[in-house]
Amino acid sequence: MPARSRSPRRDAEEADDSVWIPGKGVKDIPVIGDSRVLIKPGIFEEIPKRLAAIGMNPASFVIVSDDTVLGHYGDRLKAAFKKEGIDEEGSGGGPRLLAFAFPHGEKNKTRQTKADVEDFMLAKKCTRDTVIIAMGGGVVGDLSGFIASTYMRGIPVVQIPTSTMAMIDSSVGGKTALNVPAGKNLIGAFHQPRFVFADPELLRTLSRREVAEGLAEAIKMGIIRDLDLFRLMQENGEKCIGLDHVVMTEVLYKAIKHKADVVAIDEKETGLRATLNYGHTIGHGIEALADPPLLHGECVSIGCVAEAELACRMGHLPKEVIAEVRDVFKAYGLPVVAPAGLTLQGMMDKMAVDKKNKGKNIRCTIITGLGASIDHPIPVPREMMEGVIRDLLAEASPAAC
Repeated sequence: MPARSRSPRRDAEEADDSVWIPGKGVKDIPVIGDSRVLIKPGIFEEIPKRLAAIGMNPASFVIVSDDTVLGHYGDRLKAAFKKEGIDEEGSGGGPRLLAFAFPHGEKNKTRQTKADVEDFMLAKKCTRDTVIIAMGGGVVGDLSGFIASTYMRGIPVVQIPTSTMAMIDSSVGGKTALNVPAGKNLIGAFHQPRFVFADPELLRTLSRREVAEGLAEAIKMGIIRDLDLFRLMQENGEKCIGLDHVVMTEVLYKAIKHKADVVAIDEKETGLRATLNYGHTIGHGIEALADPPLLHGECVSIGCVAEAELACRMGHLPKEVIAEVRDVFKAYGLPVVAPAGLTLQGMMDKMAVDKKNKGKNIRCTIITGLGASIDHPIPVPREMMEGVIRDLLAEASPAAC
């Protein structure tokens, strides 16, 4: 896409207020550079019009999705683009609209799927004048963002998250990745989306378990940075799970705003941003080894409780806080005990390749109270981590998930 000589904000002054950012009823969160998140129930059908309003006029838009999400929302998005004169033929001399769907599931966030999408785009003669529209959950968003970061050395990506997890966390901040046999998200790049359109209405196709899984990341954010967010979620569990417009919009705004603030300070996760991985050091170990597998947010839930115990044993957290952390996750139906079948050695091996580590030291985000944490992940004595994991596994139950 040709470089713009004017800022989006200046373009906004000349655009129709009904389509421009933020617009009536839209919560607008700048992230970094010209990346921003727009939150509004019902914004989905407005996306093509809003992109046109800022002059996003590439030769091609490519919707990248999975087969399930494209089945739910593909026709609606294509119809919204068609209203702006954008279709597969590129009639009228404007952009053309293409779509590629791969099989759904974390197992498909691979090098091969990335190659399949790239080969499709190359066969369709997509040039650097292309914008990827990533429509889906975290798998779609991570993979599409990584493709955008490398396709012809980098093209824009717009994120339309359709899961609670993607909306609250993975679509925001520019972290992209795929999975390899050695572990999750170990190959990737930082590539900021131009826009993230967060429409809570898109969450209504999710099961209660899937909604709760993503909310684990908002609870996590409350624990490490915002006591008010933690209390909001503690007191409104059923409204959150039931996707109440008012409560969910506020939860989304608070959680995403905190992430945006951290990303603006530390885009490449060299310090402060790594604290957002609270619960993930232990959680990723569980996620890699659990059989049958748990959802990502379920593993984070277990990890947050275990890492609260770790903070307590290290002398940073009052013991009574652990129970409050445990109880709020339980209130959302999230697991707080490890599943059966894990081993101490297996967990320690997986945690040894965590991205926050330096050398042979396992580092963790350490909370000091509800809504507060140490600004950078810190090294954890190996024997202390082994003790926490050993006790976590001793609690393990087949019913934990």
